[in-house]
Amino acid sequence: MKNFRILSLFAVLLCAAFVSCSDWTETESVGTTVRQPWEQDPALWEEYTAALRAYKQSEHFIVCARLFNSPDVAFSEQDFMRCLPDSLDFVMLENAANFSDFDREDMPVMRQKGTRVLYRVDCAALGADLADEAKLGALLDRAVAVVRTEGLDGFSFTTDPLAPAASAAIVAKLAGAVSEGQLLVFEGNPLSLTADDRARVDYVVLNTERTQHVQEVRLMALNATGFAGIEPGRLLLAADIKGPLYNEDRVEFSAADEMPRRVIEFGPLGGVSMVNIGPDYYNSDMNFRMIRRAIQTLNPAK
Repeated sequence: MKNFRILSLFAVLLCAAFVSCSDWTETESVGTTVRQPWEQDPALWEEYTAALRAYKQSEHFIVCARLFNSPDVAFSEQDFMRCLPDSLDFVMLENAANFSDFDREDMPVMRQKGTRVLYRVDCAALGADLADEAKLGALLDRAVAVVRTEGLDGFSFTTDPLAPAASAAIVAKLAGAVSEGQLLVFEGNPLSLTADDRARVDYVVLNTERTQHVQEVRLMALNATGFAGIEPGRLLLAADIKGPLYNEDRVEFSAADEMPRRVIEFGPLGGVSMVNIGPDYYNSDMNFRMIRRAIQTLNPAK
């Protein structure tokens, strides 16, 4: 009899559980519409973006980044221009040849923020084909066409220091395609270009992203500003956001944190370029936050 009562009680509880679970799992419509900042308060958004544009037109240290846009498969916000910090001065698109509808959707917001969008032409990646005039010409023609069609803000480019003829052709083509208000940025050792061609670029991003010791960074900066004649304000130091940088006492720091401090100490120079920002964009410290720290280190009052 006792066992019967226990079984009866269990049956009642089980029925109640099924009823409750049925109530819990009933399909219910939930609103998921995302309202963007400019939709929530258009007047405040316009005031904010006007202040951003004024800041970027003022005298300040430059902070830029390279972004691999429009991958074949997008995994998160790390793949889109809209994920970048608002105070970033310009972004160099590593996959600009495949400029997508998503990129086009982001362009009006980039315009509002005053963030310039550059087509990155990695000519050095051609390797031996850099000497092939037809292949180099096709690469440059594609870049010029996309910049014109999509309304981008200029170019950044690389080259091989052992290919002076190709380097001269690259500068001639891209400098001739740049219109008023657009930028031409070179990434690498400025001695890869002739003195005349160095004067034609707006900024030189020194190839310090793989350098792990500040003493080597100092020597490279001195060589660029001294021997190559690059004005300090036009020289940007590249920092791998995931890389280490050791100080004079061999103490390890994050390159993303230490390189901006050296921009001030070694010049002051023009600013810093952040490299490899995509992987682990939402890591424990967040690459987004690390870029913001670099901006605040260089422009604390802005």
